[in-house]
Amino acid sequence: MAAIKEEDRLLRRCLTLLPRPARDTPGDSANLSSRGTLSFKETLGHIAFWDDFTVNFFQCKLDAGSMTMPPPVEFEERSRKALEQIRPLPFGEVLARYLESTGALIDFLTSRWDELTEQERHDFWVPLKHRRHHRISLYEAFGLEDVDDSASDPDRLVAEA
Repeated sequence: MAAIKEEDRLLRRCLTLLPRPARDTPGDSANLSSRGTLSFKETLGHIAFWDDFTVNFFQCKLDAGSMTMPPPVEFEERSRKALEQIRPLPFGEVLARYLESTGALIDFLTSRWDELTEQERHDFWVPLKHRRHHRISLYEAFGLEDVDDSASDPDRLVAEA
């Protein structure tokens, strides 16, 4: 959980370093542009999709009476569709979705960690590594220095969006 919080903090720091026009522009570093780097807004929306899916999946798994556990099949297709849906949205709305979904993930881990099996706890490394990959890609694509900084205030970030 501490690592997810730290990745969130570093991603928020990236937001404070990017000029507003760059939020919707894909990164253009030579080593990443050929792979189709996502814009900052797209990255936030993509991570929000992952966080929402993760929380929903594990909540359903832990709730014995739940019959609606989302199958991981066609996950990539659903992820692509979610990305298409966020592209036309204003940056502030996507940022709010990201903050909400990341908050829900952290709340879930805080309240239900003890209910997870060792394997389920281990499975949370996947969204952490995914988040880290996208954050590092953004820093590289936009030529940002990855240095330590104080935590960002989510209320201020939403107000600025």
